[in-house]
Amino acid sequence: MKKERILNVEGSVNFRELGGYSTKDGKSIKWQKLLRSGDLSRLTDEAVQNLNDYGLHYDIDLRSPSEAGWLQDRLPNDVIYRSYPVYPIAKSETSDLPELPNDSTTSDYSHPYALMIMNPQSQLAFRMMFQDMLANSDSKKSLLFHCAAGKDRTGVAGFLILTALGVDYPLIKQDYILTNVVYSTMDQDSLRKQLKNDKAENFVNKMNSVFQVQGDTLDIARQAILDNYGDYETYFKQAMKLSKADLDDLKAIYLE
Repeated sequence: MKKERILNVEGSVNFRELGGYSTKDGKSIKWQKLLRSGDLSRLTDEAVQNLNDYGLHYDIDLRSPSEAGWLQDRLPNDVIYRSYPVYPIAKSETSDLPELPNDSTTSDYSHPYALMIMNPQSQLAFRMMFQDMLANSDSKKSLLFHCAAGKDRTGVAGFLILTALGVDYPLIKQDYILTNVVYSTMDQDSLRKQLKNDKAENFVNKMNSVFQVQGDTLDIARQAILDNYGDYETYFKQAMKLSKADLDDLKAIYLE
């Protein structure tokens, strides 16, 4: 597969690369290290082989166990699969998340994006995702995170990952609203070409007001962090349990 923002993975939904995004300190995210997507249950055999060749090593499934059971991911044989449901799940469901402490409080937020930032299980899911990111240190191995449509749970996960790596918020928001563009066109080949030229940012901004995901929705997640933790550094330290050394290690693994 080529180094492209939207990857040609037959049978996938909203399958994208995070490689190439620049950070505030002048570095950029390595290609073939971080992938985001929606449903992976309909991948063709060729797509599965392509992902194997692309170095897919971790598959972080942010859906509920029941969702994952209905539409099971199709993956290369050696991929490490993790079930880290972001939304609270039924007691009868099992996942790869450790048990929450008995004294964990349930955050009551009406907006799902604020809930994903503040709910103890949501925080635990993203915390485990970051631990796998730290373990994914082989330069030729990539980590994929996904939900059903690749927009809400995946969108918040992408926001947290890119923020931890030092990408500026306007660029994070631009990646987030790419979901609008993906869902607004059937011609994926043409879209890939549009995103490779120098006017890609203007093209994305033009499409921002069109479909399912609006940029101001992500602002709710960002504001929940600032209102409750004061800044990103405190959120990553307290909610994600990431030390400064951990954040430095993440940058060493995923930036160049």
